Amino acid sequence: MRIDELRAVGDDDLAADVVIIGSGPAGLTIATELAGSPLRVLVLESGGRTATEEVDALADIENVGARRAQSDRAAGDRILGGASHTWSGRCGLLDDLDFRSRPWVSGSGWPIDAVALEPVLARAADHIGIGYGSGFTDDAFWELAGRTRPAHALDPTRLRPYFWQISRDPADPFDCKRFGAHVKDLVAPNVRVLVDATVTHIDTDPEGSRVVSLQVAGTDPRPRTVRATTFVLATGGIGNPRLLLASRRIVPEGIGNRHDMVGRYLMDHRCGAVGELNPAVADSALERFGKYVVKNPHGKHTFLHGVALSPKIQEAEGLLNCALWLQEVPAEDDPWESVKQLLRGRGDRHDARVAMTNPGLLLAGARRRLIQHTGLPHKLDRIELRCMVEQLPNPRSRVTLAERTDRLGVPLARVNWRVNPQEDHTVRRAATLAVEEFARLGYPAPALYEWARADSTQAPLLTDWAHPTGTTRMSADPSTGVVDPDCRVHGMANLFVAGSSVFPTTGHANPTLTIVALAIRLADTLRSLA
Repeated sequence: MRIDELRAVGDDDLAADVVIIGSGPAGLTIATELAGSPLRVLVLESGGRTATEEVDALADIENVGARRAQSDRAAGDRILGGASHTWSGRCGLLDDLDFRSRPWVSGSGWPIDAVALEPVLARAADHIGIGYGSGFTDDAFWELAGRTRPAHALDPTRLRPYFWQISRDPADPFDCKRFGAHVKDLVAPNVRVLVDATVTHIDTDPEGSRVVSLQVAGTDPRPRTVRATTFVLATGGIGNPRLLLASRRIVPEGIGNRHDMVGRYLMDHRCGAVGELNPAVADSALERFGKYVVKNPHGKHTFLHGVALSPKIQEAEGLLNCALWLQEVPAEDDPWESVKQLLRGRGDRHDARVAMTNPGLLLAGARRRLIQHTGLPHKLDRIELRCMVEQLPNPRSRVTLAERTDRLGVPLARVNWRVNPQEDHTVRRAATLAVEEFARLGYPAPALYEWARADSTQAPLLTDWAHPTGTTRMSADPSTGVVDPDCRVHGMANLFVAGSSVFPTTGHANPTLTIVALAIRLADTLRSLA
């Protein structure tokens, strides 16, 4: 792919068959999938090759809802590669249950099922830097890894095993994949990426049923117009509804908002530590519910073993989907963190001294990694029992437009994120079940924090996880959503949306694997329309 700055491109070059707004995992996956096709593809990225405060400020928000970890800025980075610049690399699959309409979860149900994504998951794994696109959750992991299933299983009526994969960047074995860093390596004459190109308005025909062009701004103050046959909006769970609502010159209520659905159903994952496990007695628990290394023809891949609520108990007790895992928090003088920094060329004298004074731990780590194929034995400050819970879809949890504008004149997103007692109850119930199952299986049990106990009246210490979701939800009926099952905006002939904003529900899993799978599916649709 060729990367240029908007200011260096002439007006005659601002046209394409497909224009993709946003260069995060969704946008770049679509562009990569269309590489080598007859389609001329243009990717527009608001940021540049490196982050700047001036450009990041374009993502400022007005927060009027529940407290967020970053209260004045939207999730997603204004930089080539988007949110992959700061993501943690943890990848999980949505459960079959997440796609279904559940009577105890109002607003649940996708217009597609898990089977619809199955054909593209292997391709998604290649894009995202993991070894397997499917077949690694629940007890299927043990066969995939060539390991004997543990003799004592979790009670399937309460909890089930759940596994996440950790993305690995081909250029850095100690980092997850940063999509932006690999744009330059893809030879694709039909794909061009423009950085410093912020879309300020989506222009439609007089009927508001077809996009005809985009208004784009950059460091060059001259306004620019981009034209295409097909347009894909991929600017994140807050950026997508913001731009649709702000594009109101022809359609006063905003594009795709005929039924007042754009921006509604804002969800995230609520996360936090619910308890702690003493590192001095944690070895057996970490051997079972820790990290595993699996080798396949494409390399070594790290998995994390956790637990999730069983579908049976979710239905029986009216619970949301929720997962928990043991999170090792390294001490400041952990030698393996110092070794990583040294190998990446970022270490200092302190790192060298820490590594040299802990030869025993390093030797044990090498043995575990190379022979036992498990995670490294870090020197720990503590071990937390952490959780991630899905949110109840709520139409009053929403993104609208603020009175204040950014420096380019686009109204800021006004974020009214709402939380629900059903989420709090689910977390406390899941935490209790995890502690009971650890004890029943003979492992040392974490001690729950006071607020996480079932009978606690304290406020939950949970926050968002920068996974804004649901604001352009997928639906078969235009009156209940924004995009159809092909991710085309209802009532629009040539406008599609990519990213987590199309999810009707969040599940408990990190969203990036599903985002990339849906992006591949959308790329296949665009290719078929050519």
